[in-house]
Amino acid sequence: MKPFWDLLPRHIEQAATAGVIRKLRARFQRRKIVPPQVQSSRPRRLYVDLAVISRHDAGTGIQRVVRALALALRDEGAGEWDIRFVAADRRRPYHGIAWPDPGAIVDPAEMDGRPGDLFIGLDFSLDTIRRYRRQLTQFRRDGGRLWFLIFDLLPVERSDWFSPNNVLRYKGWLDTIVGLAEGFLCISDQTERDLRRVLAARYGLATGYRTAVVAMGHDIRESLVDQSLATDVGDAARFDMSLPFSLMVGTLEPRKGHADILAAFSALWRQGADDRLVLVGRLGWHVEDLRDAIRTHPEHGGKLFWFDDVDDLELERIYKACHGVIIASHAEGFGLPLIEALGHDKPVLARDLPIFRAHETLGLHYFPAGANADELGACIRQWAEQAQAGRIKVARPSASWKASAQGLLSAIA
Repeated sequence: MKPFWDLLPRHIEQAATAGVIRKLRARFQRRKIVPPQVQSSRPRRLYVDLAVISRHDAGTGIQRVVRALALALRDEGAGEWDIRFVAADRRRPYHGIAWPDPGAIVDPAEMDGRPGDLFIGLDFSLDTIRRYRRQLTQFRRDGGRLWFLIFDLLPVERSDWFSPNNVLRYKGWLDTIVGLAEGFLCISDQTERDLRRVLAARYGLATGYRTAVVAMGHDIRESLVDQSLATDVGDAARFDMSLPFSLMVGTLEPRKGHADILAAFSALWRQGADDRLVLVGRLGWHVEDLRDAIRTHPEHGGKLFWFDDVDDLELERIYKACHGVIIASHAEGFGLPLIEALGHDKPVLARDLPIFRAHETLGLHYFPAGANADELGACIRQWAEQAQAGRIKVARPSASWKASAQGLLSAIA
């Protein structure tokens, strides 16, 4: 019952601020945004929100992005900015934290603002941002600026792919930042377009805010908090990596398309194919049938593997060993596994969606968005044969997390 009572105010708020009222409130709140002011002689402070990852790093793609960007910002922003990592919880509003080194000496005082300071909502802090809206509002009134990283708008546009509670939390978070933000950092051109469409339709906002696209890096090792681990050979493999296999990376959830790929491989296996499929990702919402289908599959443990507890170094080893990566998502804000695969010089077979066509020149192959199991199986078989024979030319992405941080700092200047 606790989640119900925690989210009850959000239910009431969403019901009370629908339609025209939501648009009027967003415009009213944005009129209070203070334009950037001349900074003082003191160094500008850049507060980076790590409220979620500093408490629990789930090891998902979002966490890899947050971790990599935070580490790169620390290095690239030094000198120009006084970089401060901050977090908040139920007991304390945003305050300084020791991250990534818990033994470091930092100022634990509550965050405050002055002209020239800037807060970046880097972490996916849905509940924390709403809970401490007043602190952020005061930060803005004191001359600070607020920017937020946007991964995608899918919980608003395709709520059927997410749990009702997470949709409610996301909408409450979006309602909050729309009233506070000077600008939004988007992880792709697609996300930027989606954001502008949602801001216009949901909040009546076509102007009065800034957006910028931050190119994503691909090197998993650049996201490691402890760089000494980058040379660790790791534990023994949990499955035979010497035999060819296709890889899927991502949380098991409806929009990721795992069910389609499993059906296609099952069709191949019934025909006697030896193709292997390895799934890496935590269990998400509303995929109980898929979970059971994987665990009870006749090929589970033989040609089919699912690992839900893979850390970054093991994931990198799996990337290096696979013959290619399959991206079957029905929609994405970016698709981090795609660029990570290319960064490991691995061929990619992706669902034919506009977001993935942006990487077409890097050597992707595509399968029809609406392909049935037999059609998809044929696409996989042909692609896998070419990948194993080395006949697919792949171009490694040029973006790095260092460049990502530099682009972010340029955008907020």
